[in-house]
Amino acid sequence: MIGALGLLLIGALANVWGQGLGDAPVPLSAEEVKRRWHSRLDGRHFIAKIRLEMNLGGMREQRRVTVYRADEDGASERVMLRFEAPPDLRNVALLYLENSDRSNDYFFYQPATRRIRRLPETVADDDVYGIDLEFLGFGVAQTEPTEIESMRIVKHGERAVYKLIERARRPNPRFEKRITWLDASAFVPVRTEHIRSERKVLIAKTEEMRDIQGVVTPIRMSFEKPVDDEFVTLRVDSVDYDAEIPDNYFSTLALIRARLTK
Repeated sequence: MIGALGLLLIGALANVWGQGLGDAPVPLSAEEVKRRWHSRLDGRHFIAKIRLEMNLGGMREQRRVTVYRADEDGASERVMLRFEAPPDLRNVALLYLENSDRSNDYFFYQPATRRIRRLPETVADDDVYGIDLEFLGFGVAQTEPTEIESMRIVKHGERAVYKLIERARRPNPRFEKRITWLDASAFVPVRTEHIRSERKVLIAKTEEMRDIQGVVTPIRMSFEKPVDDEFVTLRVDSVDYDAEIPDNYFSTLALIRARLTK
């Protein structure tokens, strides 16, 4: 099955934070911090090659995914995932379409069945691609509606960050509470914790970021699910924010194509 959509998402240590990322946090309201985080990639599109190193309860696997992402108006994010490896997942594809006036759409294609399925939000778990699309999209795809509980400036390692604590407004399989530590100038999450029933069910860490074509991008992240004994490392092999992406890439017809062409 498929993961809940919702990311996000990029050296020597001295260059980890990229140019202009060392600024001290300025006083902002919690609502403004959340807004800047969620709007970080408004109007942006990209094509990215991503590698996932999976350790699922002792079973190890490497997965390669191409991600196409667009959000021209800042209110209708579209993400297409296509698996390149391993062989049993090759050409498995997932399409996510954000809707402002109704529930978001999720479409899933399996070459073995040659069928496209529409998935309800409640069915979209992360067993196929292993990472919440919120992180694969480098943004906040399919983020649960939340209300802010608190926000303050704290130290995270050697740097000061915004620590934002939110609670989900509705029951969902992802989290009841989310804690996010946000870079002070790029508003990229450097750490995220999902909490259910007072237990940490997901810990996501951004371990390396770079400025790529003027966009601060996570290029190495780690994910831990302590309850399930699962660990995933995400590496971005390449990302292009300037490449043209035709609109028809974000269609159900594109799901069944073995190779997308202009």
